[in-house]
Amino acid sequence: MKKVSLSIKNGVPYKGVRLSYLHYVEGDFWEYDSLPDRAVLVAREGARFYNLANYGYLNWAVFKKAVLPDDWEGSFDDYLWELDLPVLLNSTPSYIPWGKSAVLRTTRTERKFLVVSEEVWETRWEEVKGGLLAHAWAAPDVSQLGEAIITLGGDPEFEVYLDGELVPANQLSIFRGGGLSGAVGVDGASCTAELRPSPASSPGEYLENFAALVRRVSRRGILLSVKGDTYALGGHIHVGSPRREVVKLLKDEVEKFISVLDDFVGRVLLPTSGRARGGYAYLGAYELKRYGWEYRTPPASFYADPKMVRITYKLVKGLVETLLREGEISYETLDNGRASPKEYLRFLTKREAEYFLGFPQRWARGEVIPFVLVRGVPPVLFTFRDEWDSDKKRVFKNALKKLPVSKPVKLVLYGLAERRGEYFALPTAPEEWVLREDFPKEPFIDGALPEIWIGIPYRFRRLEVIPSDFLKEFVGWLEEYLALLELLAAVGR
Repeated sequence: MKKVSLSIKNGVPYKGVRLSYLHYVEGDFWEYDSLPDRAVLVAREGARFYNLANYGYLNWAVFKKAVLPDDWEGSFDDYLWELDLPVLLNSTPSYIPWGKSAVLRTTRTERKFLVVSEEVWETRWEEVKGGLLAHAWAAPDVSQLGEAIITLGGDPEFEVYLDGELVPANQLSIFRGGGLSGAVGVDGASCTAELRPSPASSPGEYLENFAALVRRVSRRGILLSVKGDTYALGGHIHVGSPRREVVKLLKDEVEKFISVLDDFVGRVLLPTSGRARGGYAYLGAYELKRYGWEYRTPPASFYADPKMVRITYKLVKGLVETLLREGEISYETLDNGRASPKEYLRFLTKREAEYFLGFPQRWARGEVIPFVLVRGVPPVLFTFRDEWDSDKKRVFKNALKKLPVSKPVKLVLYGLAERRGEYFALPTAPEEWVLREDFPKEPFIDGALPEIWIGIPYRFRRLEVIPSDFLKEFVGWLEEYLALLELLAAVGR
């Protein structure tokens, strides 16, 4: 076991904000080397700032230019650089509307310091506070946030099946019309569908918004698959807030929020990524957004189960709001980095926690049918690789779509090169028809959606229709193979 502790309570608390540093200047000041970036200096009446690159008299404070020591042999610029002394940028920056303020920037490290008149600081605090938050001179103090309102959203991606066949999403008008921004559209590569439910304040509301989009798609006879073996599918989770100060805190501390989500959510769901997601499915993936951020590590797999969607979003909401509300979180992790099972009980019921943590095992055993909120999934689904004549494709689909199977399977029919002649890549074909060498593709993959890879000769997918008697024989070979696989699976159980 390992103890993890994270805190977003950084800086000096002051009236609802946290500052990297706060110092009241009375009299003379020159200790710039001790100041962190974004330090705030409140200048009391008569304050004088020494050792600057330039001179400034602002009526409420004096900024004095540095004087070279008698034994200094270099130039004035060398002196500024060596001691990292600041430059007075301007008297009143345009983004500071309250006046009586100035910004200093050090020569070498480019640290910035905000100098504010004590009169303005004390009498116009709410106005100053807004400017500090808006321009990153301060962060919200989590202890003063009250109810940390967050919004939950997502833009999960799906493979698309129409009439039992995997098709690129951009071939269908419902996705093509929504493009990259509609509630129902395509992802950046245009091959997968992307649904973008309206943001919600609760997991249940988010699930309702998502289900409404699925119903719009399913009315057209379209199936949405989460398997992700042909196209990479992400189940991206969006977290934001209608409150500006909360959004700022979410962004400023994004890596801490993502680290917590990785330990509770990402490490559990990541193994259920499809093969196409491969090497770029990784922990710690996120993208900043205007409303907060998008957590990009989870795959789309959990969208096959509405209960999993609700539990996952409930867990995310609990984790994020705990860190926002309390400013810190501590928990134990296992040797693999995942949060200890007992830690989930802080955010989920015992049944919810067990259901969530058991999802990867159910997925691996093939107990999860990888389609979204649908009934009546066809027993046989098709993916056609390489080049096919449309009529030839239809012949094979019609002959194979009623195969006797106990649960849905996917047939991946790929093309063998013309030089391979009339051979099929199917183990149960008779010797005179099966390839006399290693199969180019793995014929069967166990898991959430079993796949059977079948190599079809060039002549039967491009040149001529397979004879009806031979087609029946081909279907028989496949039925024999399916029966053998189901028998082996039963023995294995």
